[in-house]
Amino acid sequence: MKHRLLLSFFFVSSLVSPVSAQSKAEPSVRLPRFISSGMVLQRGDTARIWGWADAGASVKVQFIGRKYSAVADADGRWSVSIPTRKESMTGGPYTMKVNELQLDDIYVGDVWLCSGQSNMDLHCKRLEDLYKQEFDTDSNPAIHLVQLGRVPQVVDPQDDVVAAGFYPWQSMTPENVGHWSGIGYFYAKEMYERTGVPQGIISASMGGSDIVAWCSEAVLSANAPRTLDHRAHLRTPGYLQRNAAISRAITHAYNEQYEAHDPGLTEHWMTPEYDDSSWETVSQYDMNIGDENGRTWRGSLWFRKEFIVPDSLVGLDSLLRLGCLIDADVCYLNGEKVGETGYQYPPRKYAVRSNLLKAGRNVLCIRLKTNGSREKFVKDKPYRMIFHGGNYIDLEGEYKMHRGVMMPNQPGVEGVSNSVASALYVNTIHPLLPYRVAGILWYQGESNAGRHQEYRRLLPAMITDWRKSFGCVPVLIFSLANYMSRHDDANYPGGWAQMREAQRKSVAELENAAFVNMADLGEWNDIHPLNKKEAARRAALQMCRLRGDKQLISEGPTFQNVRFEGGRAIVTFHVEAGDSLCIAPSATQHTSQGIITTDGTLRGFKIAAADGRFHWAEAEIRPADRATATQEVVVSSANVPNPARVRYGWDDDPLITLYGTTGLPVAPFTTE
Repeated sequence: MKHRLLLSFFFVSSLVSPVSAQSKAEPSVRLPRFISSGMVLQRGDTARIWGWADAGASVKVQFIGRKYSAVADADGRWSVSIPTRKESMTGGPYTMKVNELQLDDIYVGDVWLCSGQSNMDLHCKRLEDLYKQEFDTDSNPAIHLVQLGRVPQVVDPQDDVVAAGFYPWQSMTPENVGHWSGIGYFYAKEMYERTGVPQGIISASMGGSDIVAWCSEAVLSANAPRTLDHRAHLRTPGYLQRNAAISRAITHAYNEQYEAHDPGLTEHWMTPEYDDSSWETVSQYDMNIGDENGRTWRGSLWFRKEFIVPDSLVGLDSLLRLGCLIDADVCYLNGEKVGETGYQYPPRKYAVRSNLLKAGRNVLCIRLKTNGSREKFVKDKPYRMIFHGGNYIDLEGEYKMHRGVMMPNQPGVEGVSNSVASALYVNTIHPLLPYRVAGILWYQGESNAGRHQEYRRLLPAMITDWRKSFGCVPVLIFSLANYMSRHDDANYPGGWAQMREAQRKSVAELENAAFVNMADLGEWNDIHPLNKKEAARRAALQMCRLRGDKQLISEGPTFQNVRFEGGRAIVTFHVEAGDSLCIAPSATQHTSQGIITTDGTLRGFKIAAADGRFHWAEAEIRPADRATATQEVVVSSANVPNPARVRYGWDDDPLITLYGTTGLPVAPFTTE
C-alpha cells in the first residue's frame, strides 16, 4: 500500500541487536531529507532511523560503536531503533553510517517541533532591528535547526517532506541563522543555557496557514467534516493542473498590463529631473490617499519626496528605512532603483551605495502597488535615511503623490492554499511522525480569528492526534499577541480576545501542556511583533516547569474562580510561592489611538450584570493568602450593582496592567 503510515514499518523491520559482519555488497539506501548530517536525535528515548532500499535488501547502521540491522520489506521500507537512554550518549558530534552513506555532525540532545504560522516562522533576518549584534556574534555547534519545506498539497500522506523551501540541518552560526525561526533560535539558546544539552529545532511553520491545514483527515472528519469537502473537490483528477496553467497565463498577462500601462514608468516619474509641481501634496498617514470619487484606489500610486543631504554625510554607507508599505513597492533614489518588496508585512530596509546620494537636493520616489487598502504608510515605523555612524534624515510627513495605472482585481483561479484541509499535515507533519521529539511548540491562530469555536474543538484534537505518534510529550501553546486598535467600547466582542480564550481553555483540557501568554508582547501596528526573545524565554520557563522544575515560577498568577458578593466581584488567582500580584509600573504603550501611559493604575477589568452588558470597572488587589496560595482582586462599577460576569484584558490590543512581582503578566480571561 503506497501511502500507509510510516509507523507501520517499525513493527516489521526494526532490529536493535548488534550485527556480526557486514555483507559483501551493500545495497543503495535512501533516507528522508531531514535524516541527514547535522541532525539531533532525542536523548532518553529510542531514536528511529528509516528509509528505503530494494525489497529484501539488508541495511546496516553504525552509531557510537554499535551496529544495527534491518531488512527492507516488500515496499522497500526499512527502519532501525537506536536506544539513546544512556546519559553518556548525550552530546556529540557523532558520525553515523548507513551502508555506504556517512552522516556527520550528529548530536544527541533535546529535539523540539516548532510549528504554526508566520509568528513561529518569522526569521531572524526580520528581527535584526532588535537583535542584530546577537545574530552577528553568537555561535553554538550544539544547537541545530532544520527548516522543512512548506508547500500546501491535496495528496495522500507522504513519506518525505517536500524539497521546496527545505533547509537541511545547520548549526548555529552567524552565517546560518538568517533564515532560522526567531522563536526557535532564542528558545534553543535559552534551553541550552538552562540544561547544557544539545538542542535541535524542527521548524515546520507556514505564514498565513489555517489550523485545518495542519490537521489529519481523521481529526477533521471528527471535528470539522465540512472542511474536507473542499479538499475532495480539489482532488478532482486534472482540476488543479488545468487551473495552474490558467493561473500562470492570467498572472503573466496581468503583470504585463500593469507594467505597460503605468505612465509613471513610461514617463520616468522616478527621475530627479521630473517636474512634480502639479502633483497633490499628501500627508503620508492620510487614510484617503489616492481616493477618487469616494473610492479607494487600486493600482499604482507614485510618491516623491525631496530631502537635503549635508556635505558631512555624502559618501557614507546608508540605509533607506521605509517602515511598512501597503502593499508592494519599488523604491528609487535619484532615479536609481534601490529595492523592492512584493507584499505588505516585511520592513522596508534598502541598502544604498555610498556614492548615490549627493550634497544638497536628493529625491526619493516610491512606486506603490495598492490593492485598495486605505492605509498606505504604516504608522509608528521608521521612515528615514540612516547613515553609518548613526546620523539620519527624517522622511516622515508630506509627500507629492500622483495616480499611476488603475487596475481591476486580478482574476483568481482556485488552487491549493494554506487554508485547505490537511494541506500541510500530509507533507510536513506526517513524514515526521516516526521521529522522536522532546516537545511541541505551537504558535498559530491569527488566521483563525473569528472562528474561535471551531478552533477550540480542533486544537486539542490536533495535538492529541500528533501525540499518538510522538507520545504524550509536553506541549506549549502560544497565545495571540496584542494587535490592532484598542477599543473604548467595553462590549467590543474582541475576535483576538476570543481566540486567546480558546487557546487558554484548550491548554486546560490537554494533559502536560502550558500556555505562553503573549498579550503584552505585541505591536498594535504589526501582526509580526519583534520581541521573540521574551516570547522564547517565557516558553522555556513553561517547558522547564512541565519537565519537572516545580520550584520555577513559569507564568504570572492565573485566574482560578470568581464569586459575587455585596455588589462586587471577587476574583481569585493562584499565586506561586515567591510571587504576588502587582500593578505594572508606569509605562508608555504606543497604540493606534496614540500614546497611552499606564500610570500605575490597575486597568483592563470589565464587569457585567446578568444581562451581559459590560462596563469598565475599578479594581483593587487584596493581600495574598499564603495558606491557600491565592490572592484576590476586587472588581466593581457603580453602573453594575449586581455583577454576574468579569473580563480582564478583553480586546484585540488589551491594556495589560496586572502582573506577578516576578515580571510575568496575568493572562486575559473571561468568567462566562
